[in-house]
Formats: sequence, structure tokens, C-alpha cells
Amino acid sequence: MRAIQIREYGTKFYLTQTRIPDIGVNEVLVEVKASGLCLTDIHLLEGVQSVDPLPRVPGHENSGVISKVGSQVKGWRVGQRVVLGIDANCGRCEFCQRGQTELCIANQRVGFERDGGHADYVAVPAANLIELPDSISFEDACIIPDAIGCMYHSLVNLAGMRCGQKVAILGAGGLGLHGIQLVKLMGSDVITTSRRQSRLDMAASMGAEVVDTGKENIFDRVTKFTAGHGLDIVADCVGTKQSIKEGLAMLKPGGTFLLLAYIDKELTFDSIPFFSKEKRILGCRGCTRLEIKQVIDLMAEGKLSSIIGARYPIEEFNEAADELRQGHVVGRTVITR
Repeated sequence: MRAIQIREYGTKFYLTQTRIPDIGVNEVLVEVKASGLCLTDIHLLEGVQSVDPLPRVPGHENSGVISKVGSQVKGWRVGQRVVLGIDANCGRCEFCQRGQTELCIANQRVGFERDGGHADYVAVPAANLIELPDSISFEDACIIPDAIGCMYHSLVNLAGMRCGQKVAILGAGGLGLHGIQLVKLMGSDVITTSRRQSRLDMAASMGAEVVDTGKENIFDRVTKFTAGHGLDIVADCVGTKQSIKEGLAMLKPGGTFLLLAYIDKELTFDSIPFFSKEKRILGCRGCTRLEIKQVIDLMAEGKLSSIIGARYPIEEFNEAADELRQGHVVGRTVITR
């Protein structure tokens, strides 16, 4: 099969021919129909996170068709359309037992600790499968486990977003644009930032107030947006020292800061407002399979949609990665088969 590999950090992605993976008795083999290219894939190539041992096939956003079923797998059959959850969990630890599977202490993530879906086939535990209705295309579905599911997990379940709140999404990229949809769906108001006019135009068309941070003062705009009261929720999809500092400063008392991105490793902030005003900082990573199912249901009902800014065949993977690095894509990039 064809597969994209990280062979050494700091170089390029390699398109190679390799053997179709074997499956265990509780696993399934999925023929990948579409996979989402995430900035995290580029971070992995750069060695920001280790995915040793190399080579490693990245790709944590995947949809496809079941090709083979392990001998002890029940309830799934060859030919079913599926979306793949990212986290391969132990099912036994305290976090798995209470449904916080994204925190599993023995987690083996698809595209990180185990080979992912930037390939023709991927092997995953049967527990990672979520059925995909015919009404949703493979391309629209593949980005659900991260670009949409992560925002749903963070805004709805971690921050407890409610109707009538004031929310800022820093960074109108692949995560941020999907977050705007969720904020509007929940009946709240949203303001978002970017330095790229194409992204600001897209965000504005979705009902967000927009701030060009290359030209405008974010604090002035947020003060006007909130009538001076501050923000209920800030979702940081940028992950720089500046975005974190600004986002924390704009929170109202009792507000929640969601950290969804990472570029700068160190986080520095004034601690006094956090205990005196009971503000919260929450790290956000991934989502549960139940949340993926809930997002699929919302998409099937026409309440959410995937925002795909570019499509590339797997043979042009490095070209797709270059476009993503340069910030040219509005929405998510999908690798087609």
C-alpha cells in the first residue's frame, strides 16, 4: 500500500510503498478514503512531539470502509462506513472507567504512538470505530475527530458553554472556524482573530465579529464586544506567548481559558487575577468517541458542516503540507484517495 512516513525529524514526509498492516483479534483493517492534514502532523515531522520509533505513519483524522475484521470483533462487518477515533484506550484505568477516555494513562493515539491514516489502510481497535451515515461524505467526515470534535469537547463539555455568552476564538484556522459554528449553534456571540483577510471574510460570513490583529487593537475590540465586562470563554487556537497573555487578560471574573494549540512551550501569566477572580485555564486535547458520535449526529441534521479549504491526492502530500505551513488554506486540508 501507499503510506506517508516520517523517517527523520526536520526533513520531509516520504511517500513509500509498504505492507498492509496486520490486525489483532480485536482490531479491524480500514481502507482509508480520506484523511485530514493537521498542523500537528507538521509539528510531529519537526520533532515538537516524539513519535518514536521511526518510521511512523502520521494521520489522526480518518474516515473509510472496513476491509477486514479481527476474529473476536463483534458488531462490525466488512464494507461499513466509519470514522476513526484517535485514542486507542486501555478501557481499565480510572479515566476510561468514568468516560474520560482522552486521558487514558495507557493511551496509544492513532498517528502518534501507532501508525495513522495517511495511508491506503490503517489498523485500529474495533472500539475506535464510529459508524458514518451515507449522508456524510468521507471527506467531510475525516476531520471530525480533531478539527470539529476537539472544539466540541472543549467549548461544550470542558468550558460548559451556554446560550448568551461572549466567546473569543483566537485564530480563525481549521479549528477556529469550526468553533465559530459551535458557538453560534449554542446561541452565543463570538469574536475571532486572524491576520489573513480570507480567513476573516470566512469567519464574518459565519456570523462572527472579526479582528485583524495586524491592524487593530484586540483589547479595544473586545471591550466594545463585551460592553466592558470581559469574555466568558477564550479558546486559544494560536498557542503563542502573546496570544495566551492577551487571551487571559480579556477574561471576565469566573471566565475560562481553553488552551488548544501549542507553539511556545512555556506559559507565563500573572497569577493574582486567577485566584482573586476565580478564572480557569484548561488544557484541551482531542475528544471522546461519544463526542464524535454527537458531532456526526449534528452534521447529519444539517446543524454543522466541515469547512474544507483544500484537497490534495496523497501523491502531493508535501505540497499540501507546504501550503498549510504558509497559512494559505482557509479551513482544513483533506488528503484524498
